[in-house]
Amino acid sequence: MIRTGTIIALQHGPMSLTATPHCGGSLASWSLSTPDGPVELFRRASDRALAGDFSPDMACFPLVPFSNRIGGGRFVFQGREVVLATDPGSPHRIHGHGWSNPWSVEAATDDALHMSFSHRADDWPWSYRAAQMIGLDGEGLTVTLDLVNESDCDMPAGLGLHPYFVRTPGTRVTADVQTVWENDATILPCRNRPLPPAWNFRHGVTMDHVTLDNGFTGWSGSAVLERPQERLRLTMLADGPVGHLIVYAPPGEPYLCLEPVTHMTDALNRPQEPGSGIIALPAGERLSITVRFLLSRT
Repeated sequence: MIRTGTIIALQHGPMSLTATPHCGGSLASWSLSTPDGPVELFRRASDRALAGDFSPDMACFPLVPFSNRIGGGRFVFQGREVVLATDPGSPHRIHGHGWSNPWSVEAATDDALHMSFSHRADDWPWSYRAAQMIGLDGEGLTVTLDLVNESDCDMPAGLGLHPYFVRTPGTRVTADVQTVWENDATILPCRNRPLPPAWNFRHGVTMDHVTLDNGFTGWSGSAVLERPQERLRLTMLADGPVGHLIVYAPPGEPYLCLEPVTHMTDALNRPQEPGSGIIALPAGERLSITVRFLLSRT
């Protein structure tokens, strides 16, 4: 483990990772050293993000205590109306608190890091504590994210990760998902439908010309990203109540996101939707997920 200012570097064999606890508990890079030079597995954080302005231009960041969007920043939970500030440039509240607040380092070794973040009740009227355990090993990267409700009543709770995978020509994604949510003009889900052929990740999709920012339901917790030019495969395995996968593939960008999350987008406003995924976390209880990113050569 190497500390350089506010960046912590981890190393295990040919794999290296940098983390920026002060920038939303985010990862700034994950790469593999090869005889031909480093191979980036996640896209590297931008200089702007590393400057500490809580930009989402990171390699990976935590989603806590909810993922994706809350429509209009408003919802009602167990009879309590909640109004949140919306994000700049969006009519909604996006991605929770973790990514836009500094985290504290609890422990660090050469190949592992433990960070924590505490939220005191404000416009989100519940207090909680979150933790991230990040580790490298001979197979890849493991991230465990957990959340403890420190309030005296139930709290709506959700978790997820937002990794940015490098997308090279021919990158192919396979994931065992069941249906997809179509979006309205503000990227809120409006209609659930069977997988169209172009987005049928169960059979594998080559991502060169795919544009997506959609939630997929019925996810088994496994997704595979293959980069054939480099004979590289990344397998993402999620453990915990992680039944939803967000696929974000913006046009013209050299990255794509496969986001393992516990609930659908805008779940707090859709309690009638079967399988929406929002969890009423009792006082003092814990919600936890673990995501493994396994690296192999094809």
